[in-house]
Amino acid sequence: MNALFGIKKEKLFELWHLIARNVFLLINAIIFSVAALLIFFGNTKEGIFLGIIILFNISLGLIQDIHAWRTLEKLRLLTALSISRLNPDGSVSAVLLDDLKKNDQVVLHLGDQVPSDGTVFSQKGFEVNEALITGESSSFPKKENDRVLAGSIVTAGTAVLKIETIFSESRISKMTEKIQRYTENASPIQESVRLVVKYSGYVLLLVIAFVAFRGIQTSEPIILMVKSIGALASMIVPQGLVIAVTLLFAYGSVHLYRKHVLLQDVNAVEKLGRIKNLCLDKTGTLTENTLTVEDTHVPAGISREEAEYLTTTYTCESGDSSQTIRAVQKYLRCPTGGEVSDAMPFSSMRGYGGILMKDPQKKEAILVGAPDIFLPHLLNEEEKEWLSLLIETHGREGKRLLCVVRSPGEMIPRELAGVSLSVVAAYVLHNELRAGTREAIRFFQNRGVVIRIISGDNPETVRAIANLAGVYHTENVITGAEMEKWNERDFGEHAKRFTIFARIKPEQKSKIIKALKKDGFTAMVGDGANDALAIKKADLGIAMFDGAPATRRLASVVLTHNSFAELPEGVALADRIIKNVEIYASVFFNQMFIGVFFFTLLSVFEYSYPFTPLNITFSNYFTVGLPGVLVFYWAIRPSGNIMKENAQSFLLRVIPFPFIAAIVQSSAMLAVFILYRASAGTEEMSAIMVISSILLGIVFFSLSPRVYEGVTSRVQKIQVFWFGALEVLLLSFAFSFPFFLEFFNVTSVPAVSFAVIISVVIACALVLYFLVWSFFRAPQARQSPLLR
Repeated sequence: MNALFGIKKEKLFELWHLIARNVFLLINAIIFSVAALLIFFGNTKEGIFLGIIILFNISLGLIQDIHAWRTLEKLRLLTALSISRLNPDGSVSAVLLDDLKKNDQVVLHLGDQVPSDGTVFSQKGFEVNEALITGESSSFPKKENDRVLAGSIVTAGTAVLKIETIFSESRISKMTEKIQRYTENASPIQESVRLVVKYSGYVLLLVIAFVAFRGIQTSEPIILMVKSIGALASMIVPQGLVIAVTLLFAYGSVHLYRKHVLLQDVNAVEKLGRIKNLCLDKTGTLTENTLTVEDTHVPAGISREEAEYLTTTYTCESGDSSQTIRAVQKYLRCPTGGEVSDAMPFSSMRGYGGILMKDPQKKEAILVGAPDIFLPHLLNEEEKEWLSLLIETHGREGKRLLCVVRSPGEMIPRELAGVSLSVVAAYVLHNELRAGTREAIRFFQNRGVVIRIISGDNPETVRAIANLAGVYHTENVITGAEMEKWNERDFGEHAKRFTIFARIKPEQKSKIIKALKKDGFTAMVGDGANDALAIKKADLGIAMFDGAPATRRLASVVLTHNSFAELPEGVALADRIIKNVEIYASVFFNQMFIGVFFFTLLSVFEYSYPFTPLNITFSNYFTVGLPGVLVFYWAIRPSGNIMKENAQSFLLRVIPFPFIAAIVQSSAMLAVFILYRASAGTEEMSAIMVISSILLGIVFFSLSPRVYEGVTSRVQKIQVFWFGALEVLLLSFAFSFPFFLEFFNVTSVPAVSFAVIISVVIACALVLYFLVWSFFRAPQARQSPLLR
């Protein structure tokens, strides 16, 4: 019940946050106050209508937000942490984290993330890394009755853990309880939008103070001041933009899942388009995760049968469950091995694993790992030359070697310094390049993304695979041994010079990622437990669905078909989402700037604001609401190529065009206002200004795709044309019904007035088109279209 209560509490918090960010807004408080004041001063109908409209808008935004949140929650269940719980009868059943109870026993394997705080009941070569909790990058062995913290990653061996506390009571849960993926972890675009909304609220407060002060000075009726404040509030604060951006990201996440790219963080949509450095693990990312042993080499002085016997003993008794050992186990013809008195499973941080043979006549340890780790410690010079030749020959072919060595003694050496070794066997393994990898590499490199390979394999092997995949600059190679003496400053200065990082330890991976992040937005793609820390450290972590559970859980993006080749389609869709966010944000910003500039111009000439709150609501449905429908359609169903995302600040990219356009549009509106201020009545003037505002908004929206997408396709131009025609038709339809006119405080407009408005709008459109053509066309429009 406690676990269930904890989950309910977490979800209720997220739900409450969704409600709060839709309801408890400054703009809502102002408009509700305006509605109350209108009712108080006798304008009951307008006050009630205004209240109903704002309630409808709030409800619509809330329903959409909750729907998107629930959809993403369902998608996240696909990557929920599955725990192997040990039943009383000895069987094992898979359960979710939320189903664990105190005193349950769970089975942990390599790559698992410890689900809850507990004590080790039994173990076999069990080691964990606690970097996510303590920051310590080393792995530690854990014995029976040792305590293990939730969030630790199993880096070697297996264990049965007895649960002491449920996850919600664990240390890591308390560390991360404020991190809400959907509600709190805002992306750069969301932060920018919230900043604009925040400061536009401050601007609105200044405007309200000015309206009140001027009204008192001129003895303006309070009811007119209230209407002006309500209208300005609706125009100056882009109240729906925060929700619109979140919804575009959320719906982008849903559609990315259909492309086999599952986002565990809704903001990863934006991050996919920002990648500058893309770091890849080799095995399981560039190549297939399944290894095949194709040959065995045995040195002189040892029989093939003995080599296979000792290797089989290690594969059966060490507790090593890696893909490499499974491949060797499948290949070996020897059905059984010998007995051991101790075992130490393979650890990527150590680079090898070992067993201690249980033979009273001949005490020796059998070690299994990468050949170049053992090479410096071989006692026999002929063996050194023999193994060096194997490493060089097969490395050039992109193949891997697994080396089995023996070490005399009564203990498994945990460090190789001072240890003398002799070779037992070397196994040649290979895995094929994943289908579509070359095309994916080409896609990213055409975008200007720098590809880097970070692997624990031999440098020549990694380089050969990288060349096969088409990676640029593979001559820039460095090994983990060469980086051992690097300090943090060295990583920052030198890491970006290299393309191939070979024989890298997991803690070095995270240091490399940390250094590259200073050079630009960095993503890490991996699948193994040794990639988990680097994925956590990266700006964007990407994991394979069938990879280690800890790695998958820590990643923001999961490739559900386990193919790096799936990523380009996800990135292309992310580009479309971002560009359409820019288009839609520009529409909001344009209306906001028009509100400020037009009010300022009227104030300079000492004119009253001609709009009522219902006028602005009516106008917003045409200038903001209906364009949003087409923007969402473009985001999901593009009509042409989209230029790639760039590193420039979102606000610097988006604001200039709506800002300059708003000056031109406000001037046009002032011209219309001055033409009719003496002859038109209040409602007629409101109608004239509403029509002007809507038509100018349609003009702005029709030009936005060229500004933010660079090139508009023929299909998109046709869509914009017919969409504008539809808006004009709907506007004419609305003005032909008395109900709409009365509801929104406007009246019909004479044909001659409509002709004048059209003339001013056309003149404004020509000026805006000239500005777009001369100054605001995106430079990327002149580059080649993105590969799709």
